[in-house]
Amino acid sequence: MPRSPCACQSPAIFRTLALPLAASLCLAVTSSPAAAQQTQGGSVAGRVTDERGAALSGADVMIEGTSRSAQTGGTGEYLIEHVPAGSQVVRVRMIGFRSQADTVSVVEGGRATADISLTRDPLQLQTMVVTATQTPRTNLDASVAVTTLSSAEVERAAPRSTTEMLRYVPGFTRVESSGGEVNQNISIRGILGVEYVMFMEDGMPVFPTMHTYFMNADNLFRFDENIERMEVVRGGASALFGSNTPGAIINYINKTGGDHFAGTLRATAGTEALARYDMNAGGPLGKDWHFNAGGFYRYDHGVRDPGFPGIRGGQLKANLTRDLRNGYIRGSIKYIDDRNQFILPLPLTNPSDPNYVNGFSNYGALLSNEGLDLRVPTPTGDLTLPLDNGLRTKATWGTVDIGLDLQNDWHFQNTAQVMQNYQEHNALVPGTIQTADAFVASLTNADKSPRAPAGSTYQLLFTNHLDIAGNKEAFDTPNGFVIPSIEWHVEKPISAIQDQLQLRRSFGKHTLALGGYFANYTQDNHWNFTDVLVDARDNPRFLDLIINPGSAAPDSVTKNGFRNFLSTYANGSGSSSILSGTIGGEIQMTERLRADLGVRVEYDYYQQNSENTAKVDLDGNPATTYDNETFGTGSFRHFTRNITDWAGSLGLNYRANENLAFYAAGSRGYKMPELDFLLNATAQEQVDLADPKQVKSLEGGVKTQIGRGAITVGGFYTEVQNITGQGLELVNGVTTWVIRPSPDNRSYGAEIEAVVNPIQGLLLQGNATILQGELGGYEPGPVDTPGHVDSLRAREGERLAVVPTNLGNLAAVYTLRGQYGLSFKADFHWVGERFSEDPVTRPLDNPAILPAYNYFNFGAGIALPGSGTRVNVDLLNAFQGKGLEEGNPRLSSAGGAPVFLARPILPRRLQVSVSYDFGGSAPAQPQ
Repeated sequence: MPRSPCACQSPAIFRTLALPLAASLCLAVTSSPAAAQQTQGGSVAGRVTDERGAALSGADVMIEGTSRSAQTGGTGEYLIEHVPAGSQVVRVRMIGFRSQADTVSVVEGGRATADISLTRDPLQLQTMVVTATQTPRTNLDASVAVTTLSSAEVERAAPRSTTEMLRYVPGFTRVESSGGEVNQNISIRGILGVEYVMFMEDGMPVFPTMHTYFMNADNLFRFDENIERMEVVRGGASALFGSNTPGAIINYINKTGGDHFAGTLRATAGTEALARYDMNAGGPLGKDWHFNAGGFYRYDHGVRDPGFPGIRGGQLKANLTRDLRNGYIRGSIKYIDDRNQFILPLPLTNPSDPNYVNGFSNYGALLSNEGLDLRVPTPTGDLTLPLDNGLRTKATWGTVDIGLDLQNDWHFQNTAQVMQNYQEHNALVPGTIQTADAFVASLTNADKSPRAPAGSTYQLLFTNHLDIAGNKEAFDTPNGFVIPSIEWHVEKPISAIQDQLQLRRSFGKHTLALGGYFANYTQDNHWNFTDVLVDARDNPRFLDLIINPGSAAPDSVTKNGFRNFLSTYANGSGSSSILSGTIGGEIQMTERLRADLGVRVEYDYYQQNSENTAKVDLDGNPATTYDNETFGTGSFRHFTRNITDWAGSLGLNYRANENLAFYAAGSRGYKMPELDFLLNATAQEQVDLADPKQVKSLEGGVKTQIGRGAITVGGFYTEVQNITGQGLELVNGVTTWVIRPSPDNRSYGAEIEAVVNPIQGLLLQGNATILQGELGGYEPGPVDTPGHVDSLRAREGERLAVVPTNLGNLAAVYTLRGQYGLSFKADFHWVGERFSEDPVTRPLDNPAILPAYNYFNFGAGIALPGSGTRVNVDLLNAFQGKGLEEGNPRLSSAGGAPVFLARPILPRRLQVSVSYDFGGSAPAQPQ
């Protein structure tokens, strides 16, 4: 098929990227110490334990003011060599514990001892936070709402997707995995969707924009044993620290290896044919060099079995670090080749207490092996539909990161990255479920006359099921339903380069930070949608329909199960360049009060080429509608757009004492349009609607530690303005892609998270969000402008779709004392009821409701003494809850009991994992 010309010139892009990278390397070379200048010094050794005296494995031990550090092994012991002689401060940090320090005297050629005991830090309030702060600070000192989750906490949550662990973070008002492992729907504070949330890895965005058509940013990340922790910063202040991030930043921080070789091996098996293997290892590679490497591979039919292996693939990651006298230089690489099942709505009855229709089970799916590797004719040859590729990511990232402490209290940080990805999205997407009679009655000809006139009969046959004589078997599905569906194949090659620079200077207790960010990303879009007809069952069968209109010739509505070989076609390529600068500061106003302020200005340039389309009748017979295709004409539309916007934030932190802090922040942020916004535009007037969304927010709260517990409480107000929506609508009986302004959205509410150890061995952890998400004001403009709807004023204050008024998570872990480390856990998640329909169009007197739901997870673990081996068992959705995450109970079938399509949460799964820690990488179990 025709392809539009490439939108970017790669050599020029790489030359642009090379300039800051070359300057960084020059700084690194000039900063690296000569071997002759290094002194032998002495060493420091010791043991790190918790308050009960139990050894802590994986604690980071460092000599303050130097680059010397180590990580404790399985016995809690550590050794740091080549420590300069004199008085030295030994600092120990570990996720989940309060930092502790001790002072030792080191003599040339001698060994000093520092045994250090750590006390627990339940909410990581004493943990250093590096995300969305101009200077690394403890959580208590941050002027933003921060949640830190260690790798052990994520493992304990047993998430089924890359985003489901966010249920442990308040403020995220849609966190689910009903659609599979990736491409999930998430939202923050009710009104900020995935496009407002930046996913970072080691402080660098996984892609310059977080949402494109058919791909969310969570496709570009997988959680595995390489991850040390994740930091989640909520609120408008995050807009200063990343492009397009007015909602939140989720930063996954990788392990980088220590002074001792260590690692973890893990094997996991689960019901419905899950098998997964993880590995991570890291350690020294000679003097001042260390590495970390690992990855995973897994095979899974999926808890909703599609009739073929729906999930298979994995990830490899590695990094290599050179410690310098005044900093470090690190190179890293990541490779993903992974296929994931895209789970879609299922047919249900009884919206208030959902049950599957006859023919479905808890583990059923509307995917089918009858959709595999089908070929359909097009004007340029056959098109193959690789349904089993599902959501496929085949991507590589290469990153170089340099951090240097320069003279006169200056700090320099530069990260450069290049990535390339071949993305696919293959799915069998159901339409409205209905009886066979209702479907036939709904068919019309081009002139709107019934395709099955009065007196007609019809035959409905299974396309791929034959009787003994070789004839197609007659449709006899017990529930009598059919589902007109779409099998789509989307190819989406993308690439990006990014460079992020920060220069920071300390002036006593104050800090000035200057930053710059440059990115260029390219996207191709090749969409091929085919229309099919299937029945309603687990792994549905394709159907062929023939109408017999009496005296006229039989009318074949389908061929080989296809209602149309190619109903939707899009082909385009484009690029976007982003250039932004930031200036910020931290002002210590009093000994306890600090102000954080900053401004970010961003310029985006878009260029898009999109192929024009026309109808093509492959056989020249208008009666055979299945081959009247939409296809490219070989001519292209060309659009450009440039946009500038800004973000600003002011935050305050008042540190009342070492265990209590108050914070407040106000911000104005923006969300630039994604490049795909221009793909289906047909006129410059539509392109000009691609303006940034503006996000204004206020928030404040308190963070405190009290004895063996900790709690944070915050309130927020968020408003999104300048919203422009687009999508398919029925206009004068014709399906049309419409781009129009939408009303403002706003939300307000409270967030709480708390952790407590009420008795020895018992950990209780919980979070909750209470909010109201609603339509805000609307300025329609002149009567003759697109989108002018004065009646929307009456909708102000209406609750938004799919936004609950409350949700939260409660977890309990009990660990028995003793060498076996036997532990038990329980996890409870709840979501309040939600409206399913758009507040602009839903009937106010009888709105459709998605009911409240909850589910329980249970687990247990045991360690084999002295072996470094641990066995964990998890039972997910233990009571087989059927909470609905999306769908519309109003869209019911004609006649009989109401039947509708909706996507329930994933069903029960039992999984068992065995891990082996061969060094200091495994965090201690919570007490």
